[in-house]
Amino acid sequence: MKSIIVLCGGLSTRMGQDKGSMNYDDEPMIIHVIKTVKKVADEVILVLRDENQCQVYKKILDENQLLNMDGLKICTDIVKDQGPLEGILTGLKQINSINAMVIPCDSPFISNSFLTKVFDISYMHKGYDAYVPILANGKLEPLHSIYSRNSINLIEKLIDNDIRSVRALISHLKVKYIDIEKLDISGKSFINLNSYEDISNIQK
Repeated sequence: MKSIIVLCGGLSTRMGQDKGSMNYDDEPMIIHVIKTVKKVADEVILVLRDENQCQVYKKILDENQLLNMDGLKICTDIVKDQGPLEGILTGLKQINSINAMVIPCDSPFISNSFLTKVFDISYMHKGYDAYVPILANGKLEPLHSIYSRNSINLIEKLIDNDIRSVRALISHLKVKYIDIEKLDISGKSFINLNSYEDISNIQK
């Protein structure tokens, strides 16, 4: 089973607006993401910030005939305002598989090929707690990675100790690092759009 967790809790730091609801190419970014991941995943866990955001996203999904999509689960962070690490924890507690791909809602160019390649590598190289894309300069893409459900206890301990960095989590895990060029040589799957300015620049 392929499980994908889509994190939607973040606001644009430059716009103070919900990222996933911003339009790119006449559709909210979350719709671009969901349309892609549903072709690969058996279950999609949409992790939202709170009930208000949940209602906004349900409306968006309903308008695009995706609210009743097979395998879709919608949930809110167990503890509010704790950042993406809490979102990963919430999502991992919802999955039915042993691990899940985690992606952000503001990456509308993420590709089926990228998702499939990361899952294929996780099947070929079993026994790791995480599968993390890495650039040649050592920069990681922790929010385009696969994490094991076995990480739940560790994530809870980190959060209890006021540690909310996903990179801190990775430093405690047995990790299979994957060369980004093997996953998406164009790098488009990793582009985040955080503001209308970003969107306008991409559309030019």
